[in-house]
Amino acid sequence: MQNRYTGDIGDFGKFLLLKHLFPNDPIATIWYLFPDENHNTDGSHTVEEGNTTLYRHCHTLDPYLCERFNSIHKQPFRKIELFETYQVLPNGRYFKELIVGEGADYRKSWLERSIAFIQNNYSSVVCLDPDNGIEPSCMTKLSLIKQGKYATYTEIEHFFALTCVKHLVIYQHFHRRCSHEVQMQEAKAKFESLYEGRGVVTIIRHNPVQARFYILLSKKEYTLERLLSLEELKYGTKAFFSVLRRDRRIFSHEVEKGCCER
Repeated sequence: MQNRYTGDIGDFGKFLLLKHLFPNDPIATIWYLFPDENHNTDGSHTVEEGNTTLYRHCHTLDPYLCERFNSIHKQPFRKIELFETYQVLPNGRYFKELIVGEGADYRKSWLERSIAFIQNNYSSVVCLDPDNGIEPSCMTKLSLIKQGKYATYTEIEHFFALTCVKHLVIYQHFHRRCSHEVQMQEAKAKFESLYEGRGVVTIIRHNPVQARFYILLSKKEYTLERLLSLEELKYGTKAFFSVLRRDRRIFSHEVEKGCCER
């Protein structure tokens, strides 16, 4: 996450997903906040009245959420603290510390503080929002700063192991090296292998404007009946979210617009 993305269609989708699946659970969002960059125009699809079609479709889905996003964009600067100021998620709490900092042990201490934050807020749902998603195979070749764009498998395990946590929701950015379908299937297989006997893995695709997906990792004793109605949420005439099924492709079309790593 970067401050410059605050209030875009990705944030709207994330909060819409969390509101639908967990209306009454205490939610902790771990931002993995990364310093703002300026090499691209990511974050330009903002949910505000000036974006007429986008705003209309989002407002139809969730007027409360949409109007708070519009209020955020009336402020002089985009920053993640505004989600808390405008109570975008009344049952939400946010860990806002930068993921990159001074010293070789900074990230270790960042993890310890984020875990304490979750425990102190008795959060049963934890949403991880790294800039690009989960660590790639080339993670060790990246600089410490660039590693801050990813959540590691070790961090995910630490969060999952917390007694208070029932569900993890993990953001994942699409890359251009293979199809969306393949990326989601690979993520599902990876997590099912890592959490066999301990967790249930659900892959959820955010469809409109800029595609991305989420990995929902639930402890096996906790079921989510509200998943059954998730695909009923419509952006215009199409589903806002699609759930990956074993028995069919998630899409009806073969050509997918990929997104490069940010």
